[in-house]
Amino acid sequence: MLLSGKLNKIRTFALLLIFIGMGIMYIGFVWPSWMALFFILGMLFVLASVGIYFWIGMLSTQAAKVVCPVCKKETKLLGKRDECMYCKAILSLDPKDAGQQTNA
Repeated sequence: MLLSGKLNKIRTFALLLIFIGMGIMYIGFVWPSWMALFFILGMLFVLASVGIYFWIGMLSTQAAKVVCPVCKKETKLLGKRDECMYCKAILSLDPKDAGQQTNA
């Protein structure tokens, strides 16, 4: 459930970057002489996360909204083929993929 759909996978990666950045900043307290370096490195991770959140927000506004035939909830598709954000059913905008399931 946590990583279903391309949009949620990218958002989860951005959240992970925030936690890594904060962790790097806290490591700076162990070596006070290197604190500035760890703070700058941690801030770069957090700023990268902000950039990813902005980028995925822009992609999300242009993503196609469809109703999942399995769980009947509205979800967004990024690209031609994606998973439902709720039930992980494979969804496609391409008619030739209709009805096909993959177990990847």
